[in-house]
Amino acid sequence: MKSRRRGVTLVIYGWYDSQPGTLAWVFPSLRAALSAVRAMRNAIRWLIVEGKSALEGEVDIEALRRAGRVLVERGVQG
Repeated sequence: MKSRRRGVTLVIYGWYDSQPGTLAWVFPSLRAALSAVRAMRNAIRWLIVEGKSALEGEVDIEALRRAGRVLVERGVQG
């Protein structure tokens, strides 16, 4: 899979309890990013995008979706 070779970026944009804002980390694989987000129990809205992205501050989640870059997404609506 192409994204595995290029890495992925985990973007957490919703938190339970604390609200540190949008945070993003680059991982070498989708599997590594999924393991990391499982360890962050207070992350309630997150997505993983293909490629190594420098995402900071206000991230346009809708633009990432429209561009087809989202590989996996989980979130609590409301």
